[in-house]
Amino acid sequence: MEKRRFIIIYVILITIMFGLIGCSNDDIAITAEDAEAYGIIETNMSTDEKLEDFEYMYTLLKENYPFFKVNKRLHNVDWLKNKSKYEKMIKNTKNDAEFFVALDNILSDLNNPHTHIFSGDVYKRYYKHFYPYEHPILNYEKSMERYGFDGNVENIDLDPNSDFLIIDDEVLKTDILIEDEVAYMKIDSMSYNHIKEDYVKVEAFLKEVEDYDKLIIDIRGNTGGFDDYWKNIVGFLIDETLKVEYYSFYRGDYRDKYDLYKVPFSKPIEDLDEGILNEFPPEVREDYDYYSKNVVMVQPWNVLDFKGKVYLLVDRYVFSSAEKFASFAKDSGFATLIGEPTGGDRVFPEIPFAYLPNSGFVIRFSAELGINSDGTINMETKTIPHIQVDATPNDDFTKDMCIQAAIED
Repeated sequence: MEKRRFIIIYVILITIMFGLIGCSNDDIAITAEDAEAYGIIETNMSTDEKLEDFEYMYTLLKENYPFFKVNKRLHNVDWLKNKSKYEKMIKNTKNDAEFFVALDNILSDLNNPHTHIFSGDVYKRYYKHFYPYEHPILNYEKSMERYGFDGNVENIDLDPNSDFLIIDDEVLKTDILIEDEVAYMKIDSMSYNHIKEDYVKVEAFLKEVEDYDKLIIDIRGNTGGFDDYWKNIVGFLIDETLKVEYYSFYRGDYRDKYDLYKVPFSKPIEDLDEGILNEFPPEVREDYDYYSKNVVMVQPWNVLDFKGKVYLLVDRYVFSSAEKFASFAKDSGFATLIGEPTGGDRVFPEIPFAYLPNSGFVIRFSAELGINSDGTINMETKTIPHIQVDATPNDDFTKDMCIQAAIED
């Protein structure tokens, strides 16, 4: 009897010990700089207020976020089951700056670049980007207070060297690798404010190399931007309309609360033909409420007659709009892809923002499950190039494996 009692007490003590260790582990310890370093205002939130905000965010994502199962398969992270760990992390925070860092760490566990919390700099960049459209999330009173913004867009003073929305540096580089044979075009970003000026540059360059056998378009490291940038390039190089269709699936009702995030022409998943639905992973049927069928179409500009072969160089950093270019180029037959699997997350509707009611912190989160033409989940399998080689760029093109693969093909 005494032995049994000892064993029970021992088990209880061990359980408590591991619980204490779990509460003091590095994975819940938070260190942060002053609030000013993150562009936020310190308001000395209570622990209860922080936990309420976390609960709101957790529920919002649980009902609307698409990649929990993908994250578990790819990264072995069961985000929803980590709830108690995240709550301990938040209880461990001593001020709003640490709460901000905790939320940033928690969202980072989702391993999705489209899902993150806004710093003051990011908030103001998006505010300026969406001005004067009166973005319903960014104009939340507590968010404006949190980020120290008075509502006057003229007072937004930003560092142009760290602008991820408006890029002033050149994003296009062209070169002749082999005279009369191989031309090269490097695109660092699908930058919105370069669309018009680069259209002219691209046209002039492509007319110069119109009779070349090969054109290499390099988008390695390109994390996206705006589709019109790459569509302009495709339009110069085709002589007939190219069209590809992609299915996207959605869950939850958050998108329906704001016109900006509503999915046009979406339909209940029950309306989708069973034969088509069976081509997709089981979780599509199990977890999603409605879908859309998205058409990516590019028409020829009919200004030149390029008959050569197009190669598109890709790597793991190709994401968002650049990912849409990669998948379209492969599925339409526009180009031969060379490199390594891309970063995925091809999106169509606007990516939602949400504010946390107590803190006013703004988050952005993926809310669309994109499906590849082969029925796989785009965020999971990405876009696989036709020719897989080491995708590391090299300033010496004779030592660049991707470029050499295109030349030798």
